[in-house]
Amino acid sequence: MTGLREKVEGGQPVRPRIRFTLPLGAAGEWLRRAGVSGQILSLIIVIAIFAIGTRGRFLSLANLQVILSLAAIPTIIAVGVHQVVVLGGIDLSVEGVVALCVVFVGLLMQNKVNANNVGLWIVPITLGIGGVAGFVSGICNTRLRIPSFIATLGMSWILWGLAVYVSRGQTVAILDERFQGVVTGTVAGVPVIALVALALVVLLQFIQDRTRFGRYLYAIGGDEVLARQAGVNITRIKIAVFTLAGLFYGLAALFLSARLGSSQAITGNNLLFPAVTAVAVGGVALTGGIGGAKNAALGALIVTALNDGLILLNVSPYAQEAVNGFVLVAAVALTIDRRKLGFIK
Repeated sequence: MTGLREKVEGGQPVRPRIRFTLPLGAAGEWLRRAGVSGQILSLIIVIAIFAIGTRGRFLSLANLQVILSLAAIPTIIAVGVHQVVVLGGIDLSVEGVVALCVVFVGLLMQNKVNANNVGLWIVPITLGIGGVAGFVSGICNTRLRIPSFIATLGMSWILWGLAVYVSRGQTVAILDERFQGVVTGTVAGVPVIALVALALVVLLQFIQDRTRFGRYLYAIGGDEVLARQAGVNITRIKIAVFTLAGLFYGLAALFLSARLGSSQAITGNNLLFPAVTAVAVGGVALTGGIGGAKNAALGALIVTALNDGLILLNVSPYAQEAVNGFVLVAAVALTIDRRKLGFIK
């Protein structure tokens, strides 16, 4: 190792820290600065393992289209969740928000239960419901000073109960098929819904990297006290982030309804765990201040590819859940900043 020298500070020899970098050129430098090199490497490992284990079936065009299509909605949800996580909080309202939005999609679009048919107005209506739910969660967290864990968990159960009450627990078939093309269509072999998810990720990542809102987001997640002392309006940013997250959940609910061709309150079930796993696997630190939309998207893609590979290998569903649990714990262990935690309780 060249260039290694000993410096003396206060009479004690100090060896400078040595960093090893891979000579990958401009691409490697971009990956290093983007903070996604580990996630891309993990995705390559997953692909390699299942490509060998399935004798190439995993890499077939049909299966790759399935992975991209299935990863789109979890990506949209994970991108919504990760914003609150970057702030240093957590959003557990996903399932309740999606459940309520899905129910209203079924009851307001053309259906067999009533004469309602709002047409394309369902897009702003669904986004509005999600946004209002996120706004209320933000108010509870900032104005009422309720921890985000409790505020969003309570909101999830409130909205879930409201969804069941409004829908009376029934399944509503959706007759308007205009949105199904977004979920099932392809462009040059790439699922349209995957392209929509990618566009949202790029837009949000640009906002995080290039705008004052993005800088404030990371400042609050890094050290809220210092951000407040620097003049950042903490309350306004937090409410905006919770509201934006709710908009993403509402959009995901719209796509879920279109994919299923029906709506029922239980559609929102079992969405939280994959979203949080994707956020953690993507490298978004649960202590806040680290990560971005690209990390959440890569995490969702890794988790989806992992589950798809396990299905192709005919692994038991119970074993799949165990694998996902292990992946979540491992991801948190690798990304959490223990310096911010003090005591682990």
